[in-house]
Amino acid sequence: MVVRVGQTKASIYKTPSHGHDSFTVVWYVGANRMRKAFNELDAAILHANAMVTSLAQGESEILRLSGSDRLSFIRAREAVSEFGFSLDTMAVEYRDARRLLRGGSLLDAARYYAAHHLHDIPSRTVTEVYAEMLKAKQQEGLSKCYLDDLESRLGKFAGDFQKQISAVTGAEIRNWIQQMDIANRTRNNFRLAIQTLFCYAKSQRYLIPDWAEMANVPLWKVKQEPVEIFTPTEMGTLLAAAPDPLLPYLAIGAFAGLRTAEIKRLNWAKVNLETGYITMDACITKTNSRRLVPITPNLKAWLTPHAKPSGPVLTLAHVDNDISRLVESTRPVDPANPDKLQDPEVSWRHNALRHSFCSYRLAIVKNAAQVALEAGNSPKIIFQHYRELVTEQEATQWFAITPESTAARRQAFAKQKAEAKAASAKKVVKLFQSAA
Repeated sequence: MVVRVGQTKASIYKTPSHGHDSFTVVWYVGANRMRKAFNELDAAILHANAMVTSLAQGESEILRLSGSDRLSFIRAREAVSEFGFSLDTMAVEYRDARRLLRGGSLLDAARYYAAHHLHDIPSRTVTEVYAEMLKAKQQEGLSKCYLDDLESRLGKFAGDFQKQISAVTGAEIRNWIQQMDIANRTRNNFRLAIQTLFCYAKSQRYLIPDWAEMANVPLWKVKQEPVEIFTPTEMGTLLAAAPDPLLPYLAIGAFAGLRTAEIKRLNWAKVNLETGYITMDACITKTNSRRLVPITPNLKAWLTPHAKPSGPVLTLAHVDNDISRLVESTRPVDPANPDKLQDPEVSWRHNALRHSFCSYRLAIVKNAAQVALEAGNSPKIIFQHYRELVTEQEATQWFAITPESTAARRQAFAKQKAEAKAASAKKVVKLFQSAA
């Protein structure tokens, strides 16, 4: 790239160094070839413009020095001679530095730079640190779900911040998150992912030890949503209507409180019906900490017909679609119109299986710390969100839901499905007969 003012010009070359972008500005002062390297193209262009502008002005003017001005010029030239740059180059650099400091002392800034060994900090872009961290997390064996979340959020962040990671400010991060049209909870999730990136950068010494720009990025206020649970009757209906491949998912969520993502990663080898515990290894839990979850008697009854020595507990590829079909299957026939179905008996609620387990379990054991250990949560959260939502009597009914207690409903749903299938077949026959 050539930057030109009149007959004066400076050239900018891309000069990668040690795998990192670098740009070198080259210009001439008389017969002397001058050069200076920059990490960012914008800075190189700024410097090139300053040089050619200064030189062009110098060429068009005859500067006559006398007296004290001449003495100042000679002293200034001698003072900077050790650095090998012309006096006008040094003056422009000094001017730009003072502008950046907004009136602060350039000497104080240089002392801080030297005291913190900033000249030893490697130059890394946001994209480079992001790619390096993602690879490190993969090698640590973290879950695919967690890695996908990091890649989704930080990939977008790195794409928008094409600069040195040390140059990113808290204000820039805050404004970037704020401008997105997303809920505050999602904003906080982005903030957490970005904080993870900068913590990694600090651990690798790509940032100064006292880097604290994330303190300028607030946590957005999130409105507390009410905890929604299923009643024992509703849970019995869902289990009675559910197809066999979906039963382990529903039962483990309702009676052991595992998160959906944890059930998706759970292997039958970790479900020990003899000892009565589900072993949750750190690699499949949200909190990356191992825990043992007791198998209640009713959960054992639900799992026994489906248990295997090994293999995934959840074999359904799109469980959300299966849940939607399950809810639809609970729609009873309208007594007044056999061809019409009424609203579903049960409406699905987000995370209600886990919320239900925590609520009913706390009402039974009356020990927030115990429930927290079983659910992989903190006692504070358990106490705040699930205390006194249900009665002990309702909790007893919840953990009494078994295949035997729902057998009659299961037969009724099977009969309803068979009748609906037969009625559908009759309609098809009638259509063919009409067409004939």
